[in-house]
Amino acid sequence: MVDVVTQYFDVLGGLLLDDIYSQLEWCVQQDNEQLARSGSNCLEHLVISNGPKFTNEIWSKTCRCLTDIFNSTLPRQLITWKPGDYLDLEEMTERRESGHVSLRRFPSAHSINSLSSNSSRLSRPITSDQRIFSALQIRCVVQLELITTIENIVFFPATAKKEDAEALALSQGDSISLESGSLHYYSFDQDQGMYSHISSSHIFQLLDILKESHYFARDFNSNQEQRNLLWKAGFKGNVRPNLLKQETLSIACIFRILFRLYRDESRQDTWPEVERRLTEIGKDALSHFLMLESDAQKESWVSLMFRFLTRVHSLNDERFRTHISHWYPLLCDIVSSDLKPELRSVVRRIFLRIGPVFGIYYSGNGESYLPNSSIPNWGSDWVPDPCNQGLIDGVYLEVIKNKLLLSSSFGDLFFILVETH
Repeated sequence: MVDVVTQYFDVLGGLLLDDIYSQLEWCVQQDNEQLARSGSNCLEHLVISNGPKFTNEIWSKTCRCLTDIFNSTLPRQLITWKPGDYLDLEEMTERRESGHVSLRRFPSAHSINSLSSNSSRLSRPITSDQRIFSALQIRCVVQLELITTIENIVFFPATAKKEDAEALALSQGDSISLESGSLHYYSFDQDQGMYSHISSSHIFQLLDILKESHYFARDFNSNQEQRNLLWKAGFKGNVRPNLLKQETLSIACIFRILFRLYRDESRQDTWPEVERRLTEIGKDALSHFLMLESDAQKESWVSLMFRFLTRVHSLNDERFRTHISHWYPLLCDIVSSDLKPELRSVVRRIFLRIGPVFGIYYSGNGESYLPNSSIPNWGSDWVPDPCNQGLIDGVYLEVIKNKLLLSSSFGDLFFILVETH
C-alpha cells in the first residue's frame, strides 16, 4: 500500500494519507515486535519517498503521528511496575472500539485482533509478569526504531553513519586533525534527507519528541532501585535492564539537528531558539556525564561527548564564547575526571581556544596578561566587589591558560584546577 501511494501520491495522497498514518500507527502499537518494526519502517519509507511533495499541513499531520506513536509506546510502566501489577485487556479493547487510534500496547503475545476474538479472555486481567515484560520490551524496541526513523527522515541513514565514521577516525588517533587545523565534520554541511523540506516549527516538534524520550530513558537508568527490582523479577533475563541506547541515540540526534540548524543561513530566525536549546541541553548533558558512575554508562557516553565537543569547537567565536560561558565550570570538572585519550584531546582543544576567544593572550616569553587591563594589586584586606566579577573571572581564566601552557603534561591540569579554585 505504501508503494502504491508513493507511486500515485499526487492522486492518492490527499485521499488515503490520513488512513495510512492511522494504520501504521496502529501497527507500531501492537504487541508483535515484527509488526511494530514493519510499521515504523513503512512510515519512514512513506515520508522519505514523498516528503518533497508534502505541504505544511501534511508535515503537521506527520509530526502529530510521530508524537502520538512516541507517547503511546513510551514504556512508562518500567518505572512504576511492582510485583503483582496487572493490566486489563477489556479497557484496551473499549478504547479501540470507541475510536481511539492510540491503542495501549499492553501485554499480549499476539495481535489485538487475535485476542478480541476470544471474549472469555477479555474479561480476565493479565497477571503474568512475563507477559507484561514482553510488552514492555517491545515498547523499548519501538522507541529505538522511532528515534532512528526521525534521524533517517531528517538526514538520511548514510549521513549519520558518515558522521559516526568521521568521529571514530578522529578518536582513534588522527593526530594531524586533532593537533592542527579545526576539528570539524562535513557530513551535515549539505542538505540531505528531508531537512530542507521540513519547516523550523516542525523540526522543533521532532526535537521535543526526542527530548522526552531521552529524559525518560535517563530517569530509568538512574533509578537503580527499580532496575534491580525488574532484574530480580526476570525482566530481560540475567542482565540488569537499562535504556542506554535510547538515552544516547536520542540526545545524539538532538545535537545533530541543533548544530545543523546553527549552520543554516536560511534559518537565521531560529538561531536564538537554537542557542537557548543547545545551551540548556548541552549544560544538562555535561552535568549528567560528570555524575555517571558505572563503566557501562560512561563508555556509552564517551563517543557522544567526543562528537558534541568537537562540534562545539567548530563554532564561530561568538557562539563559542556564548556557550562556553555557561559550560565552563563543568568543563573544568570534566578535565579533573578520568577521561579516555580521545575525549581528553578534544577537551584540551576547547581549553586552548578559550584563551584567544576570551581575550587571554600568552606572549611566548613566559608573561601573560589581560588586554586593555592590568591585574590589580589586591591587599590582604581586599574584599571582592560583585561589580568586579567579570574581571575576577577573566583573571581566573588567565591563570589557568598560563599554567596550562606551561605545564609539562595534560595530566597536570587536575592539580592546576585544584590550585586555582
